[in-house]
Amino acid sequence: MRVVQFLLLLFALSFFNSCIKSETANEILQTAINSIDTIETIYFKQEMARTNPQNSNDTILRFREMYFARCLSDSIVGVKGHWYMYVDDKINVIYEDIYDGNRLVRKNNRDSVARVYDLIKYPGFKNQHFWGHNTLYGMQYEFRYILEHLDNYSLERLNDTLLQDKSCFQLFVKLEEKTSMPGFATKLEDSEGSVYETLYVIEKETYYPIRMTVVSYFSDSPEQKAFIDQTYYDIEFNLKIDDSVYFCTSVKSLKGYKMVEMKPS
Repeated sequence: MRVVQFLLLLFALSFFNSCIKSETANEILQTAINSIDTIETIYFKQEMARTNPQNSNDTILRFREMYFARCLSDSIVGVKGHWYMYVDDKINVIYEDIYDGNRLVRKNNRDSVARVYDLIKYPGFKNQHFWGHNTLYGMQYEFRYILEHLDNYSLERLNDTLLQDKSCFQLFVKLEEKTSMPGFATKLEDSEGSVYETLYVIEKETYYPIRMTVVSYFSDSPEQKAFIDQTYYDIEFNLKIDDSVYFCTSVKSLKGYKMVEMKPS
């Protein structure tokens, strides 16, 4: 009798696990897209490690805090934003990016220089991309792009995992013979021999990505890899954000900074 009960328990567990695993990678991405559509504002912290572009044997570490608000009229990054970047510690803000949908201000707090990118005066900036994976709306764009161009991508659901004490999906995306993931203002381009392998860790409760890693290399030299690893935490959804405080790019707000007007290259 005990043997029968044990076998029935194993069968029930197996059936339960198969139901849990039944959600495909495509379905998870689509649900994530729909979930992000409900988010108007967001705050989070980000820790990043990446290969130094100037020295492949060196790793760059960065810590950021970010505020974003949806900006439907914007085709660059989809949001107003203010992010604070710390370089050597988590105390002193070295760089700030402030974007109100019309102007991007990049403040260097070390030399008190503010570089101003005016998208109204110079519409050419709208053809350039910034912030990339740093916004959930950018990742949402990528998810849509992947699902609409599955002939270019290999998409696979891996075993579920725990991250930050949260149950998460893991999705593995591979892109070959093309440049990296597209942004709002960029497109995939042919790149012979290039390989990009991206892992998304998506929290099951919110369907929000809380980690993203990319490894890139060329097929004829796979040992020479570059990577980027970004983790997002302390996330707050749909919080109240004062535009006049966080997304202000006025001349008055830059008092004490040397303003440098940038022009499209």
